[in-house]
Amino acid sequence: MAHAIRRYYLPALLILWLALALRLYRLDFQSIWWDEGHSIFVASHPVTAIPTLPAMDVHPPAYFSLLHVWMALAGRSEFALRYLSVVFSLLTVALLWRFARLLTRSFPTPTNSIWPSTLTGLLAALSPLYVAYAQEVRSYAMITGLALASTFVLWRLLLPGHRHDTGRKRGGLLMLYIILTAACLYTHYFSIFLLLFQNLFWFIWLLRGKFIHHYKTKTMAIHAMLWVVSQMAVGLLFAPQLLLAARQITGYTNPNLAPPSLLDFISRSWQAYTTGLTIDPSPAHWGMGLVAAVIGVSWAIQFTVNRPRPILPFTLLLLWFSVPLAAYFIILQRQPSFEPRYLMLITPSLFLLLGLGCGYPIPISQSPNSSPLVRIAQTTHYALRPTLHILSALLLLTFTLSLLSYYTNETYFKDDSAGVAKWLAQETTANDIVYIDVPHPFHYYAERAAIPAPVHYLFVDIHTAADQLNREAAGHNRLFWVAWRGSDTDPRGVIPFLAEKAGTFAGQRDFRGYQVRWFDLSGEAEFSLPDQLAPVQATFGDVLRLDGLAFSDMTSPDEPVWATLHFTLLRDTEVNYKVSLRLRADDGSIVGQVDRDLLNDRHFRTADWPLADPALNQTINVYLLPLPADLPPGHYRLEAVVYNAEPPYPSEGVTGLETNDGVSALLGHVKVVP
Repeated sequence: MAHAIRRYYLPALLILWLALALRLYRLDFQSIWWDEGHSIFVASHPVTAIPTLPAMDVHPPAYFSLLHVWMALAGRSEFALRYLSVVFSLLTVALLWRFARLLTRSFPTPTNSIWPSTLTGLLAALSPLYVAYAQEVRSYAMITGLALASTFVLWRLLLPGHRHDTGRKRGGLLMLYIILTAACLYTHYFSIFLLLFQNLFWFIWLLRGKFIHHYKTKTMAIHAMLWVVSQMAVGLLFAPQLLLAARQITGYTNPNLAPPSLLDFISRSWQAYTTGLTIDPSPAHWGMGLVAAVIGVSWAIQFTVNRPRPILPFTLLLLWFSVPLAAYFIILQRQPSFEPRYLMLITPSLFLLLGLGCGYPIPISQSPNSSPLVRIAQTTHYALRPTLHILSALLLLTFTLSLLSYYTNETYFKDDSAGVAKWLAQETTANDIVYIDVPHPFHYYAERAAIPAPVHYLFVDIHTAADQLNREAAGHNRLFWVAWRGSDTDPRGVIPFLAEKAGTFAGQRDFRGYQVRWFDLSGEAEFSLPDQLAPVQATFGDVLRLDGLAFSDMTSPDEPVWATLHFTLLRDTEVNYKVSLRLRADDGSIVGQVDRDLLNDRHFRTADWPLADPALNQTINVYLLPLPADLPPGHYRLEAVVYNAEPPYPSEGVTGLETNDGVSALLGHVKVVP
């Protein structure tokens, strides 16, 4: 007994210790980033309020409710907050080891080898994807573990194959499956894709019983009834969330996002699930290719040598991986919001495919009754055993190097939120004011850093931003504007435009993921957009009309040219247009240029402007055009060029004075003085 424990469970314990060490290493080294800050913000509310918070947008409440309890018990440090994900990640590694052991029983020749489960567990322990999301305050480690547990119990339920799996115990397994699957839905809505795969597999299992095992009609009816009852029970448990989920899912849209091509979808997903996304492209491509080759070669050998073939476990794993992916890609064509992490619930199947394909030791039979073809295949496999061992070693090396890149490659580190807060605490005074364009995670770090200046999250409305700045920033010495790289709060650059018009640009500091700009304000600084836009009728074909204009007609090289342009859409278009503001010398050379997407007040690009809605089929866009410090005094021509944001140029429907990339309209002249 002691020997059996050492043989089977000691490797599993060692793998778990390795997985724990890798997940705890630098657990709090990188800053909390936006998504994690959002989790903390939501979980900080009362549990009863969490499901209906506006901030929940497309999220079910289970993880946030659990995080609320966890924070009360463990605290709010980065280490404590992320440790909840570590727990779920470790459970995933352990259950993968156990699932691999279980699936080997479905192979034609039982084996006592621990290598399939050991290899599966090692790959999961070393997975850069699993380590990365074990070190985030997000639900992805939790949903991966729950999806694995649900599918594990489903396999136990449908293919018991164990002397202790009595009818009573199978009833308990059915209840456990229902609870785990409902928990998946309460953790991530993409669990619906897991249900799609599981129902398809359940249907295949029923067909297998009818046509291969020739179950009687009564037996088939009982099995089918269990299937229907289980799914109805899952739906019943999820019913309290159903209406809210429907509103969240159908109400979420972002027309500025475009669905990925099939090639991009497959490539990015495969990289995320194999080498991870924190490794440079060239080594990533080698690793991705290696993993694909190993799966293909190893399972080809398994199917060639094993008689009967291990069809059922392979079918389970293949459907688990491919069905949710295919469904996700189809959904993306309607609601494009693509991130591979959203579908992490399929990744256990990949590690099981690798572990079983490469690790399962197929015995070499020398039976005289074997056909020559089988004997040749068996001999070939015997010769390929060292090759498969080498491929297994290469897999482990690939995952190890990818994981090393996750720990060390700063290019892919999380945004330096803590660094920004620390710098602001050192550089600002109580007489300054700080605005940030995202609320998270500064609600977490601002308190800890004790920033002396007041810190405000500013939701930018171009029509009210000036009034808000006049109310809050009046009397302050400096205004600091913190912009996150992933924010769409101020894509038109309204705040820098107002701050530089009212004050003087004083400096800029770049952090990983952030840019901080600050402006000196005089005691009489007043923030304003132009009160009146001069009417103008510059029409770009039959698509757009520039019908309002204001700009600074005199400046010096140390001050930018500012301009405010009002556009109106004349007809529906499928083209997303950009506007390029340019300053030209008499010889036609461009001495200053700034290009920006033409956006309305919802920050939609022109292809998504609703023509019938007067609030959204027109827009004000603002521009700051920096000038060279050595620009000679004189008069310069200011022009706006409208062009297609996507080549080829010029844009369909836009005609007039064509440049190399679009259509130009003369706005006026700017005098540059010494």
